[in-house]
Amino acid sequence: MRSVIHILGNFSILSASLFSVACGGQKQEARPVLIEREVIDSRIDAFLKDMEREEHFTGVALVMKKEEIIHAKGYGKAKNETENRVTTAFHVASITKQFTAAATLQLVDRGILELEESINEYLPEEYRSSKWDNVILHDLLCHTSGITNYAVTRDYYEVVKGFCQGNTVDGMVKEAMGKELEFDPGSKFSYSDINYTLLGIIIESQTQMPYNEYMRVNVFEPIGMKDSRIHVIGHVPEADEAEGYRWSAEQSVHVLDDIVSLPVTEADGGLFTTLTDFAQWVGLYMDRKQTILNKNSISKMTSPLISVDFTGPRGNPQSYGYGLLLEDELVHHSGYIVGFRSDFILDRQKEILIAVFSNNTTNDPIRISTGLLKIVK
Repeated sequence: MRSVIHILGNFSILSASLFSVACGGQKQEARPVLIEREVIDSRIDAFLKDMEREEHFTGVALVMKKEEIIHAKGYGKAKNETENRVTTAFHVASITKQFTAAATLQLVDRGILELEESINEYLPEEYRSSKWDNVILHDLLCHTSGITNYAVTRDYYEVVKGFCQGNTVDGMVKEAMGKELEFDPGSKFSYSDINYTLLGIIIESQTQMPYNEYMRVNVFEPIGMKDSRIHVIGHVPEADEAEGYRWSAEQSVHVLDDIVSLPVTEADGGLFTTLTDFAQWVGLYMDRKQTILNKNSISKMTSPLISVDFTGPRGNPQSYGYGLLLEDELVHHSGYIVGFRSDFILDRQKEILIAVFSNNTTNDPIRISTGLLKIVK
């Protein structure tokens, strides 16, 4: 069995905590992050207002440095006549993947899963393919499986606002089972959403719990993410949720987004979250005291396991860990779904967090987050 930990460079967990203070070498209980009202930095606000004009930005933006909230503000409308607020919940699409990775490593910590084991050992029998015998759990986590991503349209698709309904997931997986791998497992990186769809199926199969329920009980609640949830079939929007828009140049107004995109499954992109909850979450990467993962598993998530072919927020080469993109001391990821785009950057050395959640697909949250990073560097 091949070794799964191929570290490209030294990328150790920093001992400083974004939201807690070390005392005598011992980690203290983290002070909960609470973002309930606007905090405005004039430089940042001016930049974001430029983004409103240039890219029709709508959403929320957060900048924190160590324990201080530098800027937290909503822009544009959440839905109907309701404005975006710092407490609004957003779909964050592929930012979900790091949460699925953490849930998977939880099961590794508990001895239920092994990173070097074939995924066929963990998938339900109906989703096992002889073509996947040499695909190991590690490959799904860092996109080195060679399993082709799902296509945009198929007869079995039933998709509502980008989210899979009915038998869509079943159809996608069974289609993938019949295709040849694009490359030998472990030999290269190729971002494929279905890797994380399969991880969600494995979590359900091995715990006998629905994915959303497992996440609530074992990830969100222990971390203190009180307003986070997973979009499931039959989802009924709650009062705090933003609606997804795009900018119509013809009408010169934001309209509900109806552009076809890749369908989203629960485990690869189904997370709703808020600024408060996400700020609480990223303390995981800063050695904050927590109970969901051991230090070794966090190190695996945040270690550069394989090179990727695009540059990071500072223009340097990137690597992929488990559910995370890595550029030197930066940890980040973006997300894109019908009506929503998102991006976050965490500088673990300077203890800077930037999060941009947008309910408008016209703007580029990566451009916005990197612009914010330049302001606060």
